[in-house]
Amino acid sequence: MATPADSRISIPRILETLMCGTSSDLTLTDTSSSGCACCGPQESKANSIPAPGSVSASFGVAGLTCGSCASRVSSAVGEIDDVTDVQIDLVAGGTSTVTVLSNQVVPAAAVRSAVEQAGYQLSNV
Repeated sequence: MATPADSRISIPRILETLMCGTSSDLTLTDTSSSGCACCGPQESKANSIPAPGSVSASFGVAGLTCGSCASRVSSAVGEIDDVTDVQIDLVAGGTSTVTVLSNQVVPAAAVRSAVEQAGYQLSNV
């Protein structure tokens, strides 16, 4: 006669069955040191080399805490006319540096407006 312990269904076995035999390893990663729980630390991307004749300007932005925040700012600033690239040196919880590469000088007011529309503030303009 089967005992109650023998008749229990294993949760990992159910997951394995439902996932068509794929791994059921659901290990969680600690992201507490990233400054934000919405994503893990971002890999640093190599900075692109400005093309000859391009203009580079850097701005401090406060309040960015993760890659998602940086992505919102990068997208907003990248929509400004003549901007060819946006690079962000993320300092979670501090002042991040946003470098704008463009074909001609981009007014600081345009960058301020784009950053504010993304929900953040310039810290040095």
